Amino acid sequence: MEKRTMSEKEFYNNFNALSYDAIFFAVFNSFVEPGTVVASFVSNLTSSPVLIGLTTTIRNCGWFLPQLLVARRAEALPRKKPLVVVAGGLLRLAAGMMALSTLIAAKNPALALTLFYVFFIVMAFSDGVGGVPWIDLFAKSIPPERRGTYYTKTLFLEGSLAFGAGFLVKAILSSDRFSFPYDYSVIFLLGFICCTISYLSFLRLKEVEDGAPRQCESLVKYLMGIPQVFKKDRDFRLLIVVNTLLRFFFMPLPFYVIFAQEALKVSQDSVGIFVSAQMLGYILAGVFFGRINDFYGSRSVVMLTAKLTAMPPVLALLSLLLYRLNLPSLPLYVLLFILIGATYSGIWVGIYNYLLKIAPEEKRPLYIGLLNTLTAPTTFLPLLGGVIIQFLSYVHLFVITAVLVFSSVVAAYALRELDA
Repeated sequence: MEKRTMSEKEFYNNFNALSYDAIFFAVFNSFVEPGTVVASFVSNLTSSPVLIGLTTTIRNCGWFLPQLLVARRAEALPRKKPLVVVAGGLLRLAAGMMALSTLIAAKNPALALTLFYVFFIVMAFSDGVGGVPWIDLFAKSIPPERRGTYYTKTLFLEGSLAFGAGFLVKAILSSDRFSFPYDYSVIFLLGFICCTISYLSFLRLKEVEDGAPRQCESLVKYLMGIPQVFKKDRDFRLLIVVNTLLRFFFMPLPFYVIFAQEALKVSQDSVGIFVSAQMLGYILAGVFFGRINDFYGSRSVVMLTAKLTAMPPVLALLSLLLYRLNLPSLPLYVLLFILIGATYSGIWVGIYNYLLKIAPEEKRPLYIGLLNTLTAPTTFLPLLGGVIIQFLSYVHLFVITAVLVFSSVVAAYALRELDA
């Protein structure tokens, strides 16, 4: 059975379906951002750095861990959309329950925290299950020569809306109309509305079938074939090394907000400013990296991103120095979050686009699943960050992070240059 190519009308339908799905899902993510909003909410319920560190760990772990097993199933399916529809529906249900669980935080904070984390876990893992088939659908629907346009439009619009969402978060947290926990209930409810809109957009996608269904290999045979992928594909091996080293960037991520509040005496409503700053970085870098990807290739994007990852921990240390010298530290700390947003854009545009270029079409789900699953152990880095803070200090955490993420710069130089 030959694969049917898309008409131009179908292409634009799918382009917009995926674009607005990504746009509103990004706004949802800004309302439930684990390193800022969720970490701030959890810090109102517990003072444990380890429990606060769980926010980023759960979000990343849910994204990475399921993907290799999902890839095995997705690889054999001629249509990937139904898998995304089921996982996406469960994600939206969990997002709604997260908002509802916050309502009991004032009367029973322990129960509220437990329920919130349960639904947060379901939401995160549902995202991970849908991740492999979604990226494969993206690769089938948007040809390489038109991805730069997609990145430029989508990252600009999603970043712009998420930038505004950050100011909305600030307004809600600073408003006298909403006391804790109802301020966070409103924020998470807005997130639920946005992710529902994104889901409705995705449902418009018209998938071109891959051909006849292939038999799903046994799990043992599937796993035994993985070493051959590494043996044959040097580019893939190097990309995994670079991606893993980049992920040390996440180790202090949920603690930047807490550090600002504790060490720099920044008010809680500044969380909204940090979210907006992060989204501003995401917007500007998305447009910039989209153009760099088109003209110079994804390797250049990966190298620039690797250099960006070393800067946030250094800026955190410089902000502390300015504060102790009685000099303004907030502008520099806002820049820190701008660079965090830029790094998120760079990882998506650089790492994933490089992966889609080197992955054989029939093995694309496997490559996506392998990259993300092998990166999964790094999702526990925020927990390690919490332990470092508990037994050492924030300063130790930032110094260790800066040294580790700089190694990704060295590794990125070994990547092969691909055609732009």
